[in-house]
Amino acid sequence: MKITAYDIVAKFYDKVIGRHDDLQDYTLKKIKQYNKKAGSLLELGCGTGENLKNLQSKFEITGIDISDKMLKIAKKKIPGGKFYRGDIRSFKLRKKFDVIICLYDTVNHLTLFSELKKLFANVKEHLNESGIFIFDINTIYKLNNLSEISPLVYKFDKNFLIVEVRKLSLNIFNWTLKIFEYKINNNYKLHEVNIKEAVYDLSRIETELKKTFVLLNVETEDHKKINNSTERVFFVCKRRETLDAYTLDARRETSNVKRQTSNVKCQTSNVKCQTSNVKLYLRSGREVIREMIRNS
Repeated sequence: MKITAYDIVAKFYDKVIGRHDDLQDYTLKKIKQYNKKAGSLLELGCGTGENLKNLQSKFEITGIDISDKMLKIAKKKIPGGKFYRGDIRSFKLRKKFDVIICLYDTVNHLTLFSELKKLFANVKEHLNESGIFIFDINTIYKLNNLSEISPLVYKFDKNFLIVEVRKLSLNIFNWTLKIFEYKINNNYKLHEVNIKEAVYDLSRIETELKKTFVLLNVETEDHKKINNSTERVFFVCKRRETLDAYTLDARRETSNVKRQTSNVKCQTSNVKCQTSNVKLYLRSGREVIREMIRNS
């Protein structure tokens, strides 16, 4: 099976990325706000399961990721969870969920807008009626800034991480991650990966989402409106409810009744018009008779 970039950095991931309790808090608030009775949750691009670990007490947990080594770590953290290796654009599970989340700019990894369309369609197919979809993206402002101040150097334990973000085109950026893993006697082993991210016009994303979802929020993680200096944008969507056959039949019947009522009103109006014409005709006849009497 093909080794991914995240397979190479999997064992360092949690220490490099760290915990993001603020994102988990945001997610929980939105679930409580829009789907209080939610019992099942799927994370796309779940990585090492750090998000799911803190959600497992509240939901039946499922995770999907492209990296085997990331999933192996996730399974150890959450023995009761279900994890699958798969592509977020094309995975197929025999189950639907109350909530689907996709955090930490996973969506930015899709470098063609057609891939976003596939993702949104696939999410819709795996959501229960009224299920909600929460995801975030890095903005052009953030990635432009990172490309201008790169490289960035971080130390964790005795290891070093060097991050360099380079702009390749108008909307494509390349992240180069170099991890120098400490060995004995001040020797280091280099682990290097390149990861591409794309940014898209927010209005274009919103337009596409509205074809399938009810768009509930487009905001920052502290629930503020986005602006030109926003670094991360959160989208909260709700699946549009589909009408069952009974409801459709009822609506068709109601529509037919309205049309029939409208026809009756038109017919009644025509009768009134005809009655009015008769009255005018009778009135005209009387006036003719009166005129004849006067002249006789």
